[in-house]
Amino acid sequence: MRIHQVSMTGFGPFRQTQTVDLDTFAAHGIFLITGRTGAGKSSILDAVVYALYDSAPRYATGGGKQVRSTHCTPDEPTRVELVFSAAGRTYRVVRTPEYPRPKVRGTGMTREKATAELSVREGDQWVGIAAQPRTVGEELHEILPLRCDQFLQVVLLAQGDFQRFLVASSEDRQKLLRTLFRSERFSDYDVELQRRAGALRQSLREAESGTAATISALAQHAGRDVPEEVDEAWIAQVLETHDADVELARGDLDQATKEVEAAAELLQQATELAERQRRFARATEAMTLVVQQAPAIAADRVRRDLAVAAQSVEVAHRARVVAAARAEEAAAGLAAALAGFEEVVDGPPPTDLVQHRDRLTSDLAVLTARLADEQELERLRALAGTLTEQLDDLGRRADDLAAQALHHDAVLEREVDVSAEQAGSALERLRDELALARKRAAAERELAAAQVEELQRGKARTAASTVLDSLNERRLAEYAGTLAQALVKGEPCAVCGSAEHPAPAVLADGHVTEEALDEARQAFDRADHAARRAGEQAAALRATVQGWAEVRPLDELTAAVREAEDALARAQQAEQERVDSRAAKERIAAALADLGVQRAAVQQRAATTEQQADALAATVARVRGDSGSVVERIAVVTGHLEATSRLVEARAADEGARERLRECGETLAATLDQNGFADEGEFAQARLDAAAIADLSRRIEKHEALRVASQTALAAPELQDLPAEPVDIQGPQAVHAQARETCEAATIRYGSVETSAVTAHRLATTIRSAWATHAQARAELAVLDRLARSVHGESPNTRRMRLESYVLAAELEQIVVAANLRLHAMSSGRYALERSDVTATRGSNSGLEVRVRDEYTGVTRSPESLSGGEKFLASLALALGLAEVVTNRAGGITLDTLFIDEGFGSLDAETLEVAMQTLDGLRQNGRTIGLISHVETMKERLPAQLAVERTADGWSRVEARA
Repeated sequence: MRIHQVSMTGFGPFRQTQTVDLDTFAAHGIFLITGRTGAGKSSILDAVVYALYDSAPRYATGGGKQVRSTHCTPDEPTRVELVFSAAGRTYRVVRTPEYPRPKVRGTGMTREKATAELSVREGDQWVGIAAQPRTVGEELHEILPLRCDQFLQVVLLAQGDFQRFLVASSEDRQKLLRTLFRSERFSDYDVELQRRAGALRQSLREAESGTAATISALAQHAGRDVPEEVDEAWIAQVLETHDADVELARGDLDQATKEVEAAAELLQQATELAERQRRFARATEAMTLVVQQAPAIAADRVRRDLAVAAQSVEVAHRARVVAAARAEEAAAGLAAALAGFEEVVDGPPPTDLVQHRDRLTSDLAVLTARLADEQELERLRALAGTLTEQLDDLGRRADDLAAQALHHDAVLEREVDVSAEQAGSALERLRDELALARKRAAAERELAAAQVEELQRGKARTAASTVLDSLNERRLAEYAGTLAQALVKGEPCAVCGSAEHPAPAVLADGHVTEEALDEARQAFDRADHAARRAGEQAAALRATVQGWAEVRPLDELTAAVREAEDALARAQQAEQERVDSRAAKERIAAALADLGVQRAAVQQRAATTEQQADALAATVARVRGDSGSVVERIAVVTGHLEATSRLVEARAADEGARERLRECGETLAATLDQNGFADEGEFAQARLDAAAIADLSRRIEKHEALRVASQTALAAPELQDLPAEPVDIQGPQAVHAQARETCEAATIRYGSVETSAVTAHRLATTIRSAWATHAQARAELAVLDRLARSVHGESPNTRRMRLESYVLAAELEQIVVAANLRLHAMSSGRYALERSDVTATRGSNSGLEVRVRDEYTGVTRSPESLSGGEKFLASLALALGLAEVVTNRAGGITLDTLFIDEGFGSLDAETLEVAMQTLDGLRQNGRTIGLISHVETMKERLPAQLAVERTADGWSRVEARA
């Protein structure tokens, strides 16, 4: 992978576009990146990393993506473009971060989203591959399969970091190697195995504790002591004892059950004989009672038969009583109907009441027919009044419409001063002028604030200039002391050329340093830049205010706009009134015509209604006679008709009731004779209610049933030849009770023994199952514990190396092998690095110790014993070896561009020469190496340079010097 070119715009310290073309230095192979501290030398590499990985670790805030230059104005962009080649193809990646920018429309700020584009060169054109940050990252990982931390480790060799790596402890060295080779998963395996082994061990311990408790429970249940060694024979012995107890209890229960059955049979025989004796005694007593009650039952039977005969006469007797009561009611009704007729009709009732009723019915039908004519007459008279009111209302409405027409004529004849269109045009012109006045007022306020800002920024620039001038004056005064510090004994002075320095100037404490001057210059640059920007802003606002000088004052324009708005409202109202009046006149004309048509129709209908009412009035007067109305006449005729009808009905009811009474008397006499009663007196004496008759019947039936039952019982075969003495059942009952108690006790004992045996078998099964499970778990634990201890660096691991340390030791071995290829050349074959396998002390990891072997003495010693120059060479060789191993792990990637940061200032001339020869060897196959250094000697040795300088405005620029 070779980096060809990187362009940075608005990135880090680079405000304007800076392009670094590394192909310019390809012929030189090695070039120097130089510049003052803080100028931005390392920011070039940050831009490369950001383009490839969307990350700049040195800009750690905000997730490592706050790469936008602080020198940029809000509308200036931020952009990084990188051109590189890999696997024979050339690629270009362009990235922009997310940052705030002014809105295109309106005021305020908006967020510019992060973008990314990846292209590949096809001939003379760039062909797009991906255009989203996510897809660009995925494609770049396929092209360059290195993580960001790995890329930084192999493309930028920080000598200081690798010198610390060289002399670091095993734990610190492990941290770096873990980061590069992502070996955390091996540590996770170690932790997981420890957890699983511990969990299995604890589970087995808990299970064995539970099994011991179960054995103790079995021993306590069996009434035995727990032996020192519990085995299958002991469990079998316990179970055999319980099974023997169960068999003995089952035999006792069977014998007790047989004795209960025999006693129960004897008790049943005695009980049945006693029951037959009690039945015979009850039947004898019942037959005696039947004989005693026979005379009384015969009398009850006679009385019941007479009462039943009286029930047959009861119906005829009740019918005669009801007929007599109805005859009295009919006679009273006839008298009342006659009195009512005389109250309604003058004179006695006519001889033929039915004919009189029919005539009244005919008259009522005629009157009812004429009732509708009278109602129609009333409706016509009401309609005539309504039509008269309608004619009056139509006349009033016509008068109102005529008055409204005169009012609208007056509105249409008014003169118009200003039209609504003219008033609207005038208002629009005033509003435009008012908007300009408001903008001018806002600009004047902004100008006042800008002038204050301009004054303050000017004062700040003056103060910064004063500080810088003071420091420059002091630096000039102290220059002799500064030169004296650079004097070297035996070397010529840069001022006088003398090799002797008898009285060099002394530089006092608190002298002005180059860093202090840089800070003062930067402060002045920032203050000067801010003052110029404040002045430019104030000048622009002054020009804006002067451009609107002819606009009238804001108060005057506000009042004029308000008056113009009122004039427009009045003009619009007048114009709307004229439109409304024209439309109203048209509606009034149509309404007057419609009212004329309605008035003619109402007048014609009123005349017709009056003619119909006169004709009906004559007919109604002829029908009603002397009554005030047809309704009154109907009421009189209806009263006569109702009185006549009641009298006719009362006469018919009286005649029917008297006939019914005669028939019922004859029927009663015949019924008494048929049932053997001489008269109603005998009938009355024999009468009984239904309850009394039912009671007599029950007594007779009960006596008969008792007689039959007693005779049947006494004749039963099982009651014949019974002993005279009562049988004794107490003896068999006592024997049976004793047998049952014995059987229940045997049952309880059998249940207890059987339950105890079941419990013993259950506990034994649990113990046997647990023994089988424990054996399997102990076998699993033995395998898992050995594996966990080995992975954790414990016995049987004789090297005491954990799994992660073992993996990293293998990686470190490869790094040491690669480093020794260069260290051998750089040290002229004297030194070689070795990875130590010495067993670590308690709490440490084995296999990650690095030692140095001195080939001159054959002694292996600590890297701390090397001199400063030797440490530099060893650490440089180690860095190059690590870079080689990391790239090989990433698929054999070759990095044709390499950066080495600092570390050369600690070398003497001879060691520096060796280091440069080693770096020259790295240029094989066209590799380009950039050295980041402040050492002046390096500037003299390397003519190809990339200078990073800070401008007067504080931002940096890049200049190639090849």
